[in-house]
Amino acid sequence: MVSVPDNPQNVNVYRRYVHELVKAFRTQTGEPLAQAIPLTIRKWANLGLEPALLQGLLGDCFLRFEQNGYAKPTVTPSADGKKRGPKARRLPRRSYERALKKGRASLGRSNTVEQQSARHRASSGRAAEIAGKLKPVLAGCGITGPHFVRYFAFAQKLGRYARNYSGESLRMVASDLVDLYEAKSLNGYALRAIAAALFGVTSLD
Repeated sequence: MVSVPDNPQNVNVYRRYVHELVKAFRTQTGEPLAQAIPLTIRKWANLGLEPALLQGLLGDCFLRFEQNGYAKPTVTPSADGKKRGPKARRLPRRSYERALKKGRASLGRSNTVEQQSARHRASSGRAAEIAGKLKPVLAGCGITGPHFVRYFAFAQKLGRYARNYSGESLRMVASDLVDLYEAKSLNGYALRAIAAALFGVTSLD
């Protein structure tokens, strides 16, 4: 069981994150769920939450849903042919810029709200682009469902290296990263396929 910080304000923020995870698990399955989870983690990490704790809470939620047999709510057609089922309650969206202005997210030193918000938008855009390209690569390797999250983490980290390195330097750091994630029980063939398809890094040891 993951331990959440004792600060009441922090606890409430993590509860909102868990609420969003639970909503995703209850309303989505398969690939839509696999795409929603990493974006949710990215969103809350950018709001100042601890990434390792977010991953731990995700594991707890997943295990609870597995153990208790929860599933996406069934939708059954009524006599008039219309589908009946629970409707998801819409929650107001809070932008990252607004969260910064209200002090609900940490503003870095020497940063303005506009600068940090712009970086957040760029980061979110890169994450969405990686997620979109990653899906067919993993499908071609026979990897689907909740495993997407772990390979998405690898792809994001390699993407950060690709923005700072090139050529042989990038190939070397990519090779080390593949070794690291293989040690975490990820499929080496899939990792090399991601490196080649998303970042053009080939000939990895």
